[in-house]
Amino acid sequence: MQTARDERLHELTLAYIDKSQLQKNVWVMAAVAATLGIFSETMDSALYFGLLPLVYLIFDLPFQLEKRRILERYLSKDQVMTQSMLWLGIQIVLYGALLMVMLETNNLGWWKTAFWMALILVPLYFSTDWLFKKMARSGDPDFVSDQEVHKHMKDLEE
Repeated sequence: MQTARDERLHELTLAYIDKSQLQKNVWVMAAVAATLGIFSETMDSALYFGLLPLVYLIFDLPFQLEKRRILERYLSKDQVMTQSMLWLGIQIVLYGALLMVMLETNNLGWWKTAFWMALILVPLYFSTDWLFKKMARSGDPDFVSDQEVHKHMKDLEE
């Protein structure tokens, strides 16, 4: 018998696979590359590099919307809204931190910029990921993280 957590993991994995198939469409990637090429001609390199995580968020948005729809079947609307807003807040914090580091280290060399990005963003990422999981698990005993979904998808592909 399948538990609620296993059922949720399976549904989220299917949604993630659909998102992955969307990302594999070459024409979408070509359109994004062309758009970024236009931006690279008109923008500073730090801002251009800062747009790359935004592209990731755009590609991740369909999965997050589908995830929210799936979670509404298992959790209350308040819990789903809390998890969604927490995820969005964390993305804003991480993206804002990346842009600030990029803009502040723009005049430094490439290695120094990478060093400051790693020094600031890696601990920030792991702390926000820990905070998200802790807060999401507190009200949801069957919580499934995006990392677990990704790992489960890889296991299914093998």
